Amino acid sequence: MDETTKMTADLIVYGKIYTADSKRSLAQAMAVADGKIIYVGDRAGAERYAGENTQVIEHDKGLVIPGMTEGHAHISSTTEIVYGVSLANKESIDDYVTAIKDYMASHPDEKVVSGSGFENGVFGSLGPTADILDDISTDVPMVMISEDHHSYWVNSKAMELVGIDETTAEVPNGVIVRYPGTSRPTGWFKEMAGNLFSAVLPEMTADNFAHAIECYQDIALSNGVTIAFEPMFDKKQNYDRRFAGYAKLNSEGKLKVTFRVGYTLEPVDDEDYVFAELAKYHEKFRYVPKIQVNTLKIFADGVVEGHTAFLRDDYADAPGDKGEPMLSQERTNAAVKRALDAGYDVHAHAIGDAAIDEVLNAYEYGQTETDRDYRNAITHLQVMVSEHVDRMKSLGVVAVTNPYWHFRNSVYYDTLEKPFLGEERASKEYYMRSITDAGIVTSCASDFPVTVPPRTMDALHLMVNRKQPGHPEMEEMGAGETISVEDGLQVLTYGGAYQNRLEKTKGSLEAGKDADFVLLDSDVLTIPKEDIYKTQVTATYICGEKVWA
Repeated sequence: MDETTKMTADLIVYGKIYTADSKRSLAQAMAVADGKIIYVGDRAGAERYAGENTQVIEHDKGLVIPGMTEGHAHISSTTEIVYGVSLANKESIDDYVTAIKDYMASHPDEKVVSGSGFENGVFGSLGPTADILDDISTDVPMVMISEDHHSYWVNSKAMELVGIDETTAEVPNGVIVRYPGTSRPTGWFKEMAGNLFSAVLPEMTADNFAHAIECYQDIALSNGVTIAFEPMFDKKQNYDRRFAGYAKLNSEGKLKVTFRVGYTLEPVDDEDYVFAELAKYHEKFRYVPKIQVNTLKIFADGVVEGHTAFLRDDYADAPGDKGEPMLSQERTNAAVKRALDAGYDVHAHAIGDAAIDEVLNAYEYGQTETDRDYRNAITHLQVMVSEHVDRMKSLGVVAVTNPYWHFRNSVYYDTLEKPFLGEERASKEYYMRSITDAGIVTSCASDFPVTVPPRTMDALHLMVNRKQPGHPEMEEMGAGETISVEDGLQVLTYGGAYQNRLEKTKGSLEAGKDADFVLLDSDVLTIPKEDIYKTQVTATYICGEKVWA
């Protein structure tokens, strides 16, 4: 650029900068003007852009990285935390009971008590039962959603309100857990059986959803997240109110994070209705930079801990039981092809190896245009085999991984996954290095509010160590699946931007791109890898503006 036409920077950042470009370059300085990066390079080069009013940041004790992406979070479902009981990170049934009692004491007028975050593994073989909640109250209906959001725990009053008893028939794609040798429901309802309680759950308004989304945004920004994808689903079909919450915040200029949203097709849904609604919201937000709806979300199966993940081979503790697909192969094929033909991307939940097979079959069936840039994704990817890696690579599938879960958790791994899958499968859960080494574009997801809080530096730590933060003595999950810090940073930054078709303007620190960047208080490239989780985000910038500190 000629010196006479060179722009004056609004902001110059000096420090060690990890750019996340294709060469994974390091830089000493970055200049920003009008929200865009105009220079990345050495200090002397940046100084030429300095003017009288240029703001300068000297970040000499940590690392500067691009803004990070949340690849799969139920953002509008933050209502569960804001307007209900949080059972997350509790360790016992007594802890759950205490949390519910405390909530009821501080909300004496609530006609329904709802909450989320309980872990199935905390309970015995029967799982969560109504009598535990009945000991708290038999007058107030209670509906608690599990941490993984694939099962419900309710009291007798909730069952009474919707007419559930011994005569209630089984629900397609769902499980009503019953006491052994009887037809009496225990109070634990898995997968689609949870829909029976939709009418009991409290109604949320557009204002409720707006407040919840804003609360999530604060959490995201405090963790350096500047892009977030929500695979929206709603048991009460309150999509209009959820989207109205986003629209309200956008009209008020309160959306800072760039949001992308998918509309979910559940097994009980009518496809024509879902695609009409997807088209409606796609068009409504088509030209809104901060929120767009371009994706169909599908479920291929459930979860291992509920015996609802779809496996090639039997569950180790239940011969003859492989789980079941949420949708048949034919229905999955049809839904995927219809979405792709309409110009959407598809984002699939697949836990078991048979479910991953089904999704890849559907992607292969639907991806008929040889010159099209497909960005279909699979999230969770818990039980994989090597051929999945090859097929994902050849089909251009984005791996939306959940590093937050990639360690030998005593509640999940020891109590549920190892007994249910057997040692062989459990020890090979959650490929990571196998995926990134194959050149598959990979992003990071917390599945919030499954993971609370969703600390991005915990995710980086787990990608690099595959051991619970603060426990270097643990055996790592999946020998050989750790990745480098650089690979982990690419997953958190560029990979997520690519997943959401935003890599041309975000995801790396390069001239011409948006100045979305994060200041870390330590250099994760050089500190001991077992200390990565101690790293803190000290500031988050979007288009050169400080949005959190």
